[in-house]
Amino acid sequence: MNNHTDLRVLGISGSLRKSSFNSGLLRAAQELAPERMEITIFDIKTLPFYDGDIEAQGDPGPVAALKSAVRDSDGVLFATPEYNWGTSGALKNAIDWASRDQAQGSLMGKPATIIGAGGRAGTARAQMQLLETLGETGSVVMVKPGVMVQAFSPMRFDADGSLIDEDTKDLLRRHLDEFARWITRLARPGEFVQYACEMDIDTSKG
Repeated sequence: MNNHTDLRVLGISGSLRKSSFNSGLLRAAQELAPERMEITIFDIKTLPFYDGDIEAQGDPGPVAALKSAVRDSDGVLFATPEYNWGTSGALKNAIDWASRDQAQGSLMGKPATIIGAGGRAGTARAQMQLLETLGETGSVVMVKPGVMVQAFSPMRFDADGSLIDEDTKDLLRRHLDEFARWITRLARPGEFVQYACEMDIDTSKG
């Protein structure tokens, strides 16, 4: 765990597509995160499908790397697409692997939050499904303010999947500011009052 001036967040995109809107959201998050937050993106593309027989032989390299990245983070930022009213199989698979780790710093008790881009509902249904899954892992998920982006609306993303809409950037920035507060309250309660003073937060709001 780092000192109060540096929050390390792990970003995981549930889309494997090269020009993914959700990977673009995470790249934007890296740029828009509050000064005290550093976001590192973990690529889940090389993770094998969860298989108990594989697990019994020892975690493959990508799985071990994922578990280590989760443990080394102060919080996890999940970006989910929506396929058939649910999250992606790739993201569910990553969470299934990560949830097998019960060591200190694992998903159990880990501050987390969900963002997403895609579809008319902006991945609302996928986020709801993912919230249930993360609840079972023991993650403590921040839901609001929330980022649900209708990715196919004009001028939200460019051809490379990078976020270009300023209103969406403002929404993402506010969400990340609140996530920094969420992590501090949960993981470092002794530092929350100091952080609240620095950010001019009204602690009476709970």
